[in-house]
Amino acid sequence: MFGRGKKQNQPRVDNHAATVESILLQIGIDPVQARMNTQDGYGWNFRRGSALIEIYISHQDTTGFLQVLSPIIYLPATGLLPLYRHLLEVNLQLTNAALGVYTDTVYVFSERPLEGLDPVEANNIINMVANYADDLDDKLVAEFGGRLYGRI
Repeated sequence: MFGRGKKQNQPRVDNHAATVESILLQIGIDPVQARMNTQDGYGWNFRRGSALIEIYISHQDTTGFLQVLSPIIYLPATGLLPLYRHLLEVNLQLTNAALGVYTDTVYVFSERPLEGLDPVEANNIINMVANYADDLDDKLVAEFGGRLYGRI
């Protein structure tokens, strides 16, 4: 009775994980090297230019999710209001992705249920987030300060 939905949907989650690994191979990333230990589901990370890209396939209750995110910059100590305004303005220009702030870090992210997700759409989401992250990180630091994620 408990966990029944999770067992029924596990092969579907496994299929999506295989799709992500195939996509990683296509873009020149070794999926074995990119794998991360996760509590639930699957995870991978890789670099696109100066940006770190993380991909997760997870399962909660009866729904699975693809989540692609990139922590791009640490917030600057001052001038947050102009930065936040700029992030909101850029959000209107992004397709299938968004900018957000969690603790002291700006993220580019996209999340969608696995239901109906095909390999072409998964590939588009991964590449879109990676391209946005690599494009935006340096520009945001140059204009608003802060520092690139992962650099001291």
